[in-house]
Amino acid sequence: MGESNSQTVPNTKNSGQTARVSNAAAACALKQTTKRTMNRRGVMWLGQTCNQRCYFCYFIERVSDRNHPEHAFMTIDKAKRICHILRYTFGNTAIDIQGGEPTIHKDILELCRYCHEIGLYPTLITNGLVLGKAGELEKYRDAGVRDFLVSLHGIGPIHDEVVCVNGAYDRITKALERMRELDFPFRINCTMSKPVIPILTEVAAKAIEYGALAVNFIAFNPFGDQQSGHRRADTVATYSEVRVELTKAIDLLEAAGIEVNVRYLPLCMAEARHRKNFYNFQQLTYDHHEWDYQSWSWTMMHTQMMKEGGLVPPFLLGPYGRRLRCGDNCFHIRDRAQEHPIKQGFKFWVQRSLSRVLQTVRGKDAVWREEARIRATNDCGYVYHEACGQCAAQAICDGFHGDYAQFFGTGEAQPVTGLSRLENPAVFIREQKKWVEPEDEGWAL
Repeated sequence: MGESNSQTVPNTKNSGQTARVSNAAAACALKQTTKRTMNRRGVMWLGQTCNQRCYFCYFIERVSDRNHPEHAFMTIDKAKRICHILRYTFGNTAIDIQGGEPTIHKDILELCRYCHEIGLYPTLITNGLVLGKAGELEKYRDAGVRDFLVSLHGIGPIHDEVVCVNGAYDRITKALERMRELDFPFRINCTMSKPVIPILTEVAAKAIEYGALAVNFIAFNPFGDQQSGHRRADTVATYSEVRVELTKAIDLLEAAGIEVNVRYLPLCMAEARHRKNFYNFQQLTYDHHEWDYQSWSWTMMHTQMMKEGGLVPPFLLGPYGRRLRCGDNCFHIRDRAQEHPIKQGFKFWVQRSLSRVLQTVRGKDAVWREEARIRATNDCGYVYHEACGQCAAQAICDGFHGDYAQFFGTGEAQPVTGLSRLENPAVFIREQKKWVEPEDEGWAL
């Protein structure tokens, strides 16, 4: 799309806001860059125990069902073993720790200290309900937490409605006020469910007021438990509805010097100036705030997300990797309790060795991109409209989420024209200035 629908927005950038962002960035030694490299951030789920019930939650059934094997928090020893593998087998240098809600895990500070000690710098994905208490944030700073990724899904009663907790907005704003006072760096996640769309600019204004480093606007697409019928027509907005308010919000945030990322929307929903902000599966590889596909494939396995049981040995993207993650046990090396550990370990060693050869021959970026395409088409059922065949960006865009297409169809597609056919998934995002960890900024492909 061109600039015909661009909006004139007030210039909200000022010295106070710039100072807050700069101070927060300095607190965790971040730097801005347009250099795009493959990310090295891991992720772990401590368990689906939470003090909220967000209706868009990927794991809402696991959160609600106390008997689900992934509901209870895992022990600190198991969590540390996962972190050790992320650091020393997968080479991750940062980690997003989430639950459920990680701040209510009794050993969360010990886990954060351990991650920091081994060079796996921790971010906590949090709803902020308990972080506004006096002295609470100081504990996390002393434990080595690099930043928080705070879930702000509306303003006032709309936030409370979306997360299903009365008073949640007051508590999250207290946490954000404390982060501003302490120059504790934080970013914001905002899921774009239908009630939130009309107030996206208000969410942006709050991010500006409190000095967020970045804001992630995430499409309400079903993953995990959401696929069981939790999405309804009254909670899901059309992409066209999203686009109008999202465009205004992006302009406000960028005028204030705040990084903006949009997840899982077709590229044709972006104004030309905002294509650099749109991340589909193929772009996530180059976002240091997102997760490394290789370690992510391992940590999202059932055994790595539940309290009980041991860990499946690590595997790599390559031969039999997808079958291991998805449970097709043709190679017979998944978590079989009856198999001798030495025999099982040898088979996983063979898989890793074959995968390293493949990644060397084809290049890691090519292997990661194949994984991205499979996640879009196989896991999420993304589809294209016939008009997408004339779009210059089709090869680097996932299209329309399969569930969304069933709700609303794909007729909103508007091909990107006036450009040669694009093959490099980073062609737009390499124009964006992003906050990155200095140890990652210079890491070559």
